[in-house]
Amino acid sequence: MLVGMAAKQGRAAPMPPDERREALVDVYVRLARRFGRRPTTSEIAAEAHVAEGTIYRAFGTKDELETEAVEAAFCPGPVGRRIAAIDVALEPRRRLVEFTRIMQQRFTDVFGLMAALGLTQPPQRNGHDECYVAGRHQTGASGSCTLRPIHQPLLDSIKVLIEEMRDELTVEPDEVIHRLRLLTFSGSHPGITDGRLLTAEEIVSTVLDGVLVRDGSARSGSSPSHRNPVDPHAGSAPTVAEKTLSTTLRKAR
Repeated sequence: MLVGMAAKQGRAAPMPPDERREALVDVYVRLARRFGRRPTTSEIAAEAHVAEGTIYRAFGTKDELETEAVEAAFCPGPVGRRIAAIDVALEPRRRLVEFTRIMQQRFTDVFGLMAALGLTQPPQRNGHDECYVAGRHQTGASGSCTLRPIHQPLLDSIKVLIEEMRDELTVEPDEVIHRLRLLTFSGSHPGITDGRLLTAEEIVSTVLDGVLVRDGSARSGSSPSHRNPVDPHAGSAPTVAEKTLSTTLRKAR
């Protein structure tokens, strides 16, 4: 009955406290990315279909809401779930491409939120153990975190996916993943690439094959100077990450 009344009045249905907090966190992050700035409590309330007082009952202060929203947005749990879902039946190179696509989207989301909130670095927090297990952010889970690099479980999972390539590599799989992450970060950052974003395929090819023409191999890919600066696929449909970065570039100009 209450749910029906809420729907008729355009208000959100009643929720348990934890679910309400999660819903408000999701709204905060979504609006921050949409507006490119910190959303106001009135904007949050309108998007969530609740009264502003509901926000303060759930969090006490807007700063508390923002802190939890930042923790949720930077939580690696959902990324870990996507990496774990990479099809192990794919050949190793394709697995690396899929991993790179996931990390490109991750970096795109991080860059956009940091710019919107004026952050100079991600929140300093180890672990997220419960988040990795759940595959999503767990509010207040920091108490059970172990002291290890926050993304180590992600790196361990992708290392397993390429372990069978070990005999073909001149460096250890750990080093391959390290170089892949570095190039993915820089190749996906609008301020570093000058708009010439690298595709996941180009990143993986550069790490595994380099850029020198080898005997009997044709040159692959086009010269950066000949590519559309906001459409690195040069003809194929842009990914969500590329669309988001293109929008960021246009706003920055």
